[in-house]
Amino acid sequence: MTNGFFNVSTIKEEPMISFRRLPVLLGAVLMLASAAFAQTGTITVQGQNPEAFSLTDTSGNTLSATISFVPVAAPANSTTVASDTATVRMRSNKAYKVSAQAGTLNTTGLGSADGGDTISLSDFGFGIMSVVNNGANVANNPGRADAVVSGFSVSSWPAATNGLTPSFGKKLSDITAATQVLSGPRISTKGNLATNNNFVEVTFGVATLPQYFTPNTGFSTVITLTMASQ
Repeated sequence: MTNGFFNVSTIKEEPMISFRRLPVLLGAVLMLASAAFAQTGTITVQGQNPEAFSLTDTSGNTLSATISFVPVAAPANSTTVASDTATVRMRSNKAYKVSAQAGTLNTTGLGSADGGDTISLSDFGFGIMSVVNNGANVANNPGRADAVVSGFSVSSWPAATNGLTPSFGKKLSDITAATQVLSGPRISTKGNLATNNNFVEVTFGVATLPQYFTPNTGFSTVITLTMASQ
């Protein structure tokens, strides 16, 4: 319909088309605004893995083993020494060394020497009987090499000669000061004290020959093992 200057139908239709498009255009603008104001943040996880070494018994507890000679057999016509062992499990996250130190030999109920000899640290042999290092989570297997210091490796104890203290390779009297006895590369690839295959197992042995020493009701010494970084 026209009235000379305006087309009335055109005027009514064009606004209707514009309003139908408006929601679509507004949605596009809002999406662009959301993308433009996105933000990021960070979470930092940090900590430390210090050097770690452990000496435990075979149950994973703090090492406190006892080597017992109670009672030491009476002197006899024998060349065989009395001996006992203590087994230690060692773990580390880097190369290690182990030192051993024997304290004073204390006696109780000591009788009169009457010119005789009293048992002493030099009457005890000391050494490492075995080193087992083949666990699945032990580093550098196969081909691993844990080194026992010369003189401290003991496969068997020597026999006595003439009923006197044998010629032990090393004695407790050789470790009255902290003395290195063992060393090696990193032990544990991972795991902790609850892991059953990430340790090196070392068996230490002590031996003595029963003789006519000054009588006593007991003797004792404490061997302290220290594991540290090379």
